[in-house]
Amino acid sequence: MWFLRCVRERKFRHVLAEQGEFYQKSRAPRDLRKWQLDQFNLQWQTIRRDVPYYQRLCGEDQLPPSFPAWREFQERMPVMDRRAVQNAQSALMNQRRAPDFMPTTGGSTAEPVQIPAWRSEINFATKDIWYARSWYGVSPADKLFLLWGHSHLLGKGLRGRINGVRRALLDSLLGYYRHSAYDLSEPGLREAAEALLEFGPAYVVGYAVALDRFSRINRDRRERFHRLKLKVAIATAESFPGPDSALLIGDVLGCPVAMEYGSVETGPIAHQKPDGHYSVFWRHYFLEGRESTEVPGAYELFLTSLYPRCFPLGRYKLGDLISTNPDGKDFSQEFEAGIGRCNDCVILRNGGVVHSEAFTHAVKEISSILGYQVVQSPDGAISLRYLAAKRLEPSDVEEIVRRLNRVNPYLSGVRVERVDSLEQTIAGKTRRIVRQPQFTP
Repeated sequence: MWFLRCVRERKFRHVLAEQGEFYQKSRAPRDLRKWQLDQFNLQWQTIRRDVPYYQRLCGEDQLPPSFPAWREFQERMPVMDRRAVQNAQSALMNQRRAPDFMPTTGGSTAEPVQIPAWRSEINFATKDIWYARSWYGVSPADKLFLLWGHSHLLGKGLRGRINGVRRALLDSLLGYYRHSAYDLSEPGLREAAEALLEFGPAYVVGYAVALDRFSRINRDRRERFHRLKLKVAIATAESFPGPDSALLIGDVLGCPVAMEYGSVETGPIAHQKPDGHYSVFWRHYFLEGRESTEVPGAYELFLTSLYPRCFPLGRYKLGDLISTNPDGKDFSQEFEAGIGRCNDCVILRNGGVVHSEAFTHAVKEISSILGYQVVQSPDGAISLRYLAAKRLEPSDVEEIVRRLNRVNPYLSGVRVERVDSLEQTIAGKTRRIVRQPQFTP
């Protein structure tokens, strides 16, 4: 498959060169924002014509034909959050062309959201991903080891088997090896280490919590990992569980460690550079901030898309905090490490450890679920609590339990129950995993 990977690298070579030339061109913050505003106004002409929600607001003169400045945009454009997306999906979608697929995310707020998308949108994300990875010498021809979720393996029947075979074939062609990050137990991560050593990749990508536990459990393999000469370990999907996580992972794997910041509904938003700062992909997104009332010195992030999307994002509330003000006059599209999210894991009474993403993948196909939370009681019993207009149908509950059972048979005993509210963090976010006091594994 090496030849196919080289062909792929050649295909992306000019794309990466153009992307690098664009971002490396010197621009003052004011000029950069003017360029972004021009790009948004260009997209706005299509949005106000083809997206019913914005079409109505423009018809009622609540929104203008174009925005002369970002300040007016911030004053007049309504904020969009996950609940709005759940409640008014069709009105926020471009009606001129049908979506090609419907990616689903549990998000850092544990509120499952489906975002209609066109395949053409993948091209924008791909440019940014490979451009960022090139900072570490990674190319599309390099072999990749993924410590990742396997939602395609949770499907059922013939379709589930076909999806699994298709994913395995595509991974083989791309030079990828996936090891499930659902199982974070010591045996599971010891097995992952052997798979990584045997596969011999050029770099590693995984959930932040999974990479942290992987490194702690496999410290004794440090010298063997170093002989791989990995280019980088990229963490994503969540913040690291501890302040020493990145140093630990880098020491054990023998390579730089970087964080990719983004979400399923947005694609990559920013990526950590070798100097430790995060660089925003401002060609495709405009970021703004609002000073947090809950966390002093932090700013809540809002995002606006600057390229053609089936579901355009306007002042989309990400639910994350950073310590740099994106609205500052001198904001250079870089920020320091955020005050971010960290998806926890569930520790089973039999000693098993399951990543929280397994629960996301178990519920994400049930469109009536507005939010969820996994609660572990003092005796170790696990409840999956959800918000919905009404109780789930028995068949939906059975499907959730079936999927969890595929991850770990112990999870077949999870209680699925509807509640009126979910526990919130100080920043107003829904915690995915809640361990009640006195619980010890």
